[in-house]
Amino acid sequence: MIEPLRSYNPFDILNSIYEFILDLIMGRGSSYLSNYFFDLYDKYGYSLILLSMFLSSALVVFIMYVIFRINGIYSKQRKSLSPIKNAAEEKKEETVKSEKWKIITEHIESENVNDWRLAILEADIILGEMLDKLGYRGEGIGEQLKSVDKSDFTAIDDAWEAHKIRNSIAHEGSSFLITEREAKRVIGLYKKVFEEHNYI
Repeated sequence: MIEPLRSYNPFDILNSIYEFILDLIMGRGSSYLSNYFFDLYDKYGYSLILLSMFLSSALVVFIMYVIFRINGIYSKQRKSLSPIKNAAEEKKEETVKSEKWKIITEHIESENVNDWRLAILEADIILGEMLDKLGYRGEGIGEQLKSVDKSDFTAIDDAWEAHKIRNSIAHEGSSFLITEREAKRVIGLYKKVFEEHNYI
């Protein structure tokens, strides 16, 4: 005949565990502790198994909850910091573009013809950066301009004209003759392109 499961008072089990811990603190012998373990298991074995399973399950659930909460907090912090980071990056980028354009305007207002050429070369670099940011792909600015749809880029002809003059300066160097008026006109073409796309 199968012996029915016995029921135990949980406080009796906790009291036995307390006595066991107290024996450890008091420094009882190892043989005594071994016998104590066996007696404890023999008396409360099934209940201890259930209790350990319950505590283990509760611990796993608690750990999962903590991990979930940590991930949630981290995600919120990342989202809250993202707009600040993006705003800071945009502000930094605007500052860099403003500084570059300021240098170009200083060059074009110079009385030195070499500064005029340099202003056009630097403006063309900004044009390349703008085309990259707008998503136009190609080997060099010329290829990028070929992929432009005029409906999205009304100043495309101005960009082409300015870029061709830049190429002449790059290929001919100081032998390329340009007047102050023409240099300022070319910079005006670049400015028109940049302003259309709010790039300066």
